Amino acid sequence: MGKSKFLKPDITTSQALTAAALSYTTTIARAFKLDQINFHASEAITEDITITLDAKGGANYDVVLRRISLVAEQDAVYKPDFEANYQAGDEIKVQCTKANSTGTIYCTIKTSEV
Repeated sequence: MGKSKFLKPDITTSQALTAAALSYTTTIARAFKLDQINFHASEAITEDITITLDAKGGANYDVVLRRISLVAEQDAVYKPDFEANYQAGDEIKVQCTKANSTGTIYCTIKTSEV
């Protein structure tokens, strides 16, 4: 019999790129599975998105999970290529540059319990 999967409430954040770049780190504090991260911009943007594992073990163990370059686009989705289970203390950091855009970037992080 397989493990049951219980979705956790979505984690959402947003940032007006006219004011600052997006830099957000979750505070999940429990073991979790990363299911998907959705990005939506209020207008077509040309920016770089970075998704990083902020590891419990410290900066020496952090790893970039994905870099996404948007060119005149509004949407991006990151879905791990493998089952990504993380332990309590691991967090996910999302960043979006603000070099070229005036819109707002919205981010939804979907996780489930392991």
